[in-house]
Amino acid sequence: MLQQLRNVLFQLIILGFAAPLPADVFLDQVGYPAVSPKYVFVSEAADSFFLKDAATNNTLYRNQLSLFIANDPATGLTLYRGDFSDFQAPGEYYIEADGSGVSHPFAIRDSVYLEVYKKALKGFYFQRCGMDLVGPYAAPYYRSQCHLADGFYHSTTGQTGFRLTTGGWHDAGDYGKYTVNAGISVGTLLMAYEEFPDRFARDDLNIPGSGNGIPDILDEVRYQLEWLLKMRDPGDGGVYFKVTRENFAPYIMPANDTATRYIYEKSSTAAGDFAAMLARAFRVYLPFDSLFAQDCLSAAESAWSYLAAHPSIVPPGGFHNPPGTNTGEYGDGDDRDERLWAAAELFISTGNSQYHNYYISHYTQQGLISGQMGWPNVQVMAHLAYLRGQQAGINSAIQNALRNSLTNYCQGLHNLGNGSGFHAAMVPNDYYWGSNAVLLNRAILLIFGFEESGETALRDAALDQLHYILGANAHNLCFITGTGELSPLHPHHRPSIADGIVDPIPGLLAGGPNKYLNDPILQANFTSSTPAALCYIDHQESYASNEIAINWNAPLVFVSGYFSTPDPFMGLILPGENFPESLILDQNYPNPFNGSTVIRFHLPFRDQITLQIFDQLGRRVFEENMGMMPAGAHRVVWDGTSGRGEPLASGIYYYLLRAGTTSQARKMVYLR
Repeated sequence: MLQQLRNVLFQLIILGFAAPLPADVFLDQVGYPAVSPKYVFVSEAADSFFLKDAATNNTLYRNQLSLFIANDPATGLTLYRGDFSDFQAPGEYYIEADGSGVSHPFAIRDSVYLEVYKKALKGFYFQRCGMDLVGPYAAPYYRSQCHLADGFYHSTTGQTGFRLTTGGWHDAGDYGKYTVNAGISVGTLLMAYEEFPDRFARDDLNIPGSGNGIPDILDEVRYQLEWLLKMRDPGDGGVYFKVTRENFAPYIMPANDTATRYIYEKSSTAAGDFAAMLARAFRVYLPFDSLFAQDCLSAAESAWSYLAAHPSIVPPGGFHNPPGTNTGEYGDGDDRDERLWAAAELFISTGNSQYHNYYISHYTQQGLISGQMGWPNVQVMAHLAYLRGQQAGINSAIQNALRNSLTNYCQGLHNLGNGSGFHAAMVPNDYYWGSNAVLLNRAILLIFGFEESGETALRDAALDQLHYILGANAHNLCFITGTGELSPLHPHHRPSIADGIVDPIPGLLAGGPNKYLNDPILQANFTSSTPAALCYIDHQESYASNEIAINWNAPLVFVSGYFSTPDPFMGLILPGENFPESLILDQNYPNPFNGSTVIRFHLPFRDQITLQIFDQLGRRVFEENMGMMPAGAHRVVWDGTSGRGEPLASGIYYYLLRAGTTSQARKMVYLR
């Protein structure tokens, strides 16, 4: 009701005869880590704010409010800001501002975003196609298996008959399954785990596979990967574009969607995305299931062979819906970024010179890192893979160029957020379809900017973007279903509409404000003069602002998961601090391991790095001179082989990392 009232008031302002909006107190409805920057925003002038205990209403903290921004271009609001960063006591609170009302309740505690991460990741479970969703995993959102007749070849394939393509995730608010959008979604989730395995290691999500010793993020992604493997033509390595019916289903449960579903033609964008995500899957799954990992790599290399055999975009001009089909198109007339991403991931996974040569010959063709990733632009994913990758022969000069471009871009985002309402790193034109995911993908780049540079301001800027999603925005709304005190109740999501349950499925991110008004509901409620960040409505028919999608939930999982576990050297550092004063060597993960393991370390400053591994008798069995490395967090993967590439026996080993004149060592267990 509050959100509906706010929408009505927005409309009155647009028409020019409403009084000003009642002042709101805006903040993150989930809360704040104890040691982190914390700000509250108020939309009317006030001198002070008061932080109060939610249970007793006692005032525990008071501070001044000051003008932050007048007539914010994105929202039209004049905002006053208060700082309560130095209040760190764990608890449940709310904030009251002089004459301006009270905020939604929020918490201060370590791991405050853990439930956000778990809900967001479990949102993918609720998108599963082709299986019963049953207790105890799904309660109360049970549903029957669906789409067991996926799918029949569409005439665009030049083939006839049936091909089994069951499984995978429903893409968004509809029931289609799209290879291209799977690419950025799976790629983002696998990148989260590979880069930060300690932060994404939880095995208690309450999904099938929980408790099996494999992180639940990998159990969930595997369900999608197994569908993707069905989308490959083993004859030539090509990959089919999508499986959908000809028109979107009405608002029915998936089991009631019995229209014929078709497999559409192969495309080079699908093949490139497929090769990239399956190549990364090889690295990620190798310690857990080497046979599955090898299947992923084989499929990725076959898709590359298809791309090599088709040097021009397939189909010509890129995929377009044929006459009579009106489901998601994901049209993209340029496949250079998909090919580049495939080459980068395959090189990091194999060390094969053909992939490396392709990357170094093409990496500048669309620029370096100057924007966020998304399904139409995966060039940034290619660059991140190369920048963060560990592989013999990697070009350090290219890595330095990528690092500089990343840092420069992130500094620009930081500056943009400092001058924008609610610290959102967006300009008005950035509020287009899926703007919330734009913000979160920028947060991912800010995280990597922090990891590469050690500049805590970039980490804080990334956290600001999460605060926006969780309620520090002009709608005073947490954009994730079932999260915070006020969240979307009417997403454009067929199961949530048709299941007869009042509350929508939790953990799903709404697309967010869309100034371009790409659906009739937005057009009926807003005009071209409405401030961009206000163009959102919680209405099931607003597919352009209130739909959910896997490629939007994926960066939410990344960002909330990264900040869900406090880490004094990678995540939540005291304001003004940077990296530790001495070398930090982490325990390898997984440990014990079979296949390969990740060794992470943190440098206080640029230094010469060498990794050595010794057996129980003190014999050095492996050594790698990693050269000069910058301050920050780093990782190296060891595959259980000697320096000559020979497999070593199972047993206890010791790894020693030398940084200049200092060193640290740890023990690990290899189970061959």
